[in-house]
Amino acid sequence: MTDSLSEKAYHHIQRKLLSGEWSAGDVLSELSVAQEMGISRTPVREAFRNLEQEGVLEQVPRFGTRVKALDRRDLVELYELREALEPYAVAQAAGKLVPEDRDRLRALCAEFKTIAGELRQKGKTRPDAAMMKRLMSADMAYHQLLIRAAGNRRMMKIVADSRVLARIFTTSRQEHDLKVIEQTYRYHVEILQAVETGKGDEARRLMSEHIRASMVEALEHYDTQNAAIGSQDMSLGLPDELLTEFHRIEKQAKPGATRRRGRSA
Repeated sequence: MTDSLSEKAYHHIQRKLLSGEWSAGDVLSELSVAQEMGISRTPVREAFRNLEQEGVLEQVPRFGTRVKALDRRDLVELYELREALEPYAVAQAAGKLVPEDRDRLRALCAEFKTIAGELRQKGKTRPDAAMMKRLMSADMAYHQLLIRAAGNRRMMKIVADSRVLARIFTTSRQEHDLKVIEQTYRYHVEILQAVETGKGDEARRLMSEHIRASMVEALEHYDTQNAAIGSQDMSLGLPDELLTEFHRIEKQAKPGATRRRGRSA
């Protein structure tokens, strides 16, 4: 029973992270999650431990369990990992799709086309929160189904973890617009057609291009967000008297500022 509850807690936490309800830097409480789910703390603790091992959560002294904040290098590495594995997986899956998986993959492609159509009909270029949830679900399911078709369970787990990390990392930063949605739809259709017709090399090439395009988009959003944050006057969390002294020192350190001689402390 504990294993089952631990798995439920694991997926519950993942959903919260993927939806953007919890984001990088947020401190999580075992007790709060357990009360929210109506279960004991033991399975939640196990779920926390598993997510720590996967690099999603981290233990911080005096704070507790926190959603890990990744940097730009982490994001690049996650996409590089995907590019190393997913093109290989679709090449392996080429010509091996069972009818049930083929139909599901076609339906997932159609979901992107449907959302793009809804946006055009409403005269909008960006999806709302409900549409984003549909897009994320369709995108992750599409890639996971293709990897499953390759028949490598270990690869499926590794890629799933890296995609979850990348998605958590970019959910609060990145908004898909109509152009990106339509581009993703075209890639998904072309990759699926190559896999269906047994063209492994073409499927590999298209998947590699698709992942690189996604990485460029994610990094552009990351850089834009960081530039905006960097341009703000961010508080150092110092007491008022120390903050005043810091500003005095900062002002004196600027080029052209006159320095007075005095005794150092």
